[in-house]
Amino acid sequence: MAPERFHSVSLLEDRCRGCTNCIKRCPTEAIRVREGKARINADRCIDCGECIKTCDNHAKVAVTDSIERLKDFKATIALPAPSLYGQFDQHGMDDVKSIYRNVMGALMALGFDAVYDVAYAADIASLITRIHIESGVTEKPCISSACPAVVRLIQVRFPSLISHLLPVDPPIQIAGKLAKKTYASKFGIDVRDIGAFL
Repeated sequence: MAPERFHSVSLLEDRCRGCTNCIKRCPTEAIRVREGKARINADRCIDCGECIKTCDNHAKVAVTDSIERLKDFKATIALPAPSLYGQFDQHGMDDVKSIYRNVMGALMALGFDAVYDVAYAADIASLITRIHIESGVTEKPCISSACPAVVRLIQVRFPSLISHLLPVDPPIQIAGKLAKKTYASKFGIDVRDIGAFL
């Protein structure tokens, strides 16, 4: 029996009106209205978040960890994605540096022990991808495995394309592994005692 998948989308039933907006936008037809409430089929859900964006009643919500979760680990590392920095106005290099410093400072002020940029891991993933494509092992056209929702979409809706997926970990996984390994080595902490949060 396969392990149950973690899903990042949850339904707040008391807010759901059974309006079907989410059904129309779901790329895998994972949502059905039963007894007046939207139900998400966990086997078909790819965690793309489209239902969250389209729900006018805010009945679909992202499942996230509480900041209290930081207390569960001896050390914690924040993994900011490049899209986080992109949300701020950037008029020049000085502004970019200032935004970077401010975001890093804010994450440390929240209680993280270290910050490790996912952008660094994205560069590594790009290099590995380039080498893998040049090797000719994966069927062309090659499809990046950087986005877990895209990988899951292919698995659910387009299984004939699975052989086109590049066997390269997504940048977030690479970042988490490298950040934990680096921190553990530097401070002599067991990797299992380090929490990494996107």
